[in-house]
Amino acid sequence: MRGNKHSYLNTKVLLIVIVLLLPASIIPQAYNGYTLFSQNNSRYSYLVDMSNTIVHSWNHTKTGGYSCYLLPDGALMRSAVSSNSQINGGGATGIVQKIAWDGSLLWEYSYSSSTYRTHHDIEPLPNGNVLLIAWEVKTAAQCVAAGLNHSATLWPDHIIEVQPVGTNGGTIVWKWHFWDHLIQDYDATKLNYGVVAQHPELLDINVGSTSGDWMHVNGISYDSEKDLIVFSSHNLDELYVIDHSTTTTEAAGHTGGNHGKGGDLLYRWGKPSNYDAPGSQIFNVVHSAIWIPDSLPGGGNIMAFNNREGQGTSMVVEITPPTDTAGSFIWTSGTAFGPALPIWSYTASGFYSNHLGGCQRLPNGNTFICEATSGYMFEVDVSGNVVWSYNRGGEIARANRYGQDYTGLISIPVELTSFTANLDKNNILLNWITITETNNSGFEIQRSIDKSNFVKIGFLTGTGTTTELTRYSYQDNDLENGKYYYRLKQLDFDGTFSFSDVIEVEVYTKLDFTLYQNYPNPFNPNTTIKYQIPLSSKVVLKVYNILGKEIATLVNETIEAGTHSVNFDASSISSGVYIYKITSGQSVQTKRMVLVK
Repeated sequence: MRGNKHSYLNTKVLLIVIVLLLPASIIPQAYNGYTLFSQNNSRYSYLVDMSNTIVHSWNHTKTGGYSCYLLPDGALMRSAVSSNSQINGGGATGIVQKIAWDGSLLWEYSYSSSTYRTHHDIEPLPNGNVLLIAWEVKTAAQCVAAGLNHSATLWPDHIIEVQPVGTNGGTIVWKWHFWDHLIQDYDATKLNYGVVAQHPELLDINVGSTSGDWMHVNGISYDSEKDLIVFSSHNLDELYVIDHSTTTTEAAGHTGGNHGKGGDLLYRWGKPSNYDAPGSQIFNVVHSAIWIPDSLPGGGNIMAFNNREGQGTSMVVEITPPTDTAGSFIWTSGTAFGPALPIWSYTASGFYSNHLGGCQRLPNGNTFICEATSGYMFEVDVSGNVVWSYNRGGEIARANRYGQDYTGLISIPVELTSFTANLDKNNILLNWITITETNNSGFEIQRSIDKSNFVKIGFLTGTGTTTELTRYSYQDNDLENGKYYYRLKQLDFDGTFSFSDVIEVEVYTKLDFTLYQNYPNPFNPNTTIKYQIPLSSKVVLKVYNILGKEIATLVNETIEAGTHSVNFDASSISSGVYIYKITSGQSVQTKRMVLVK
């Protein structure tokens, strides 16, 4: 069990059991939306709802998976792997693609050769351009001339902004190179010589990896309000902020831009020893440095995934970079950049990804986290309580949650939030609910006895286009004993269609002690609870709130064998999750229901 170290021991066991039994779609306090992710080194991207049901997927022609983003127009932007470069470090890509909702390729741009190659994360910009992280090769002679204390080839990172052109072209409209902002105190006869401790705006060429992939930059994020970029470095255990308002010429120098410092580092955090400053090292491998948008709780702060390699637990941290009234970052000579500690952090027993990892602040103040190496995605509230989770498995470097009102989701034709079956002797009642529909002609109900050959048994007309919650039901009667499999074929007016998940029901006419799922569910304010008892006996049926307090007694008498139902009127209680429990002799069963007013 995964639990936050601050709150787990103080939580009542009964409440933990109840919450863990709740489906993700009705757990209180989670931010409602859709989660987008790709598995590493795959050709698929997925969009899942709060019930962890895949509502859309993309099948790509090129392998990728490190990062993908849903654009406001409903298209997907993703990184993909090229095959024409000798530079082949971890997270290597070389290609960025824009994919339409239907999977067709809209744009593809390659930045890959024997001397440069994109890798890891991408950042779509509001103007339609995209920021890319890339390596560039510097020979051993160039590195020694720049002050490296040994002879080795290095791949320093640079960042380019690409403006898409046509279907496979792009114009680099801005670029920034780490190589332009170096310092070293090893050899006064070489370039970049100076006092490292006096120039935290520059990077010491003699820290980080000793050859090849020197910095291993892995995450990039853009603040459109301040025109700043933050990025994280695996090998340097730091995050960095640079000024995007510069021209390319200014970005190569030390003056210009909104902050007047050209392309020099405006801020850095995580490992003070990199610039000979006192203070504790916070990051031990870091990923996914991101700006929190100003419109969200913590706006203007930076979050990052601190892998804490070798420590057995990872941590997500949120920091507030110190600035003056003019918005300039504050640094005092002889000290490390502040703050000394994060303003908020999350860690828990069992939470660990020794590399990779993602984090995102959500509009309700919760934080979405991707434990990358296990493929476990989850959402925590400000106290660290897990309010949603999805244990997908595999390796997922990065994932993102998009709210239901996000414009890029308008292409979802029908959002099916539930598809369930209730058994009544040899009759099966199918129920499903949609919360949005677009051009929905209707649902073809299909049945199979072998889970492979499905036949049409009915059709229900859809509502066309609506954002209102809509309930559907269909009863399949007089079935023989055995297993039956059902699915829905949702059809649009233009003939396109998609299938629901398959559900399984076994018909067995012998009477068993059974408490059925209430219907409708969710409900307001009335719902029907059915139950079945094999023998005449004393039956008690009660309703409790999520804290275990009794709300109502619906049955408390001797009942004859058979199937029975009772109405529950919830007019006098508030919205929420409720538990109903039936007792007959030594037999006890419970189920949950949701009241939505």
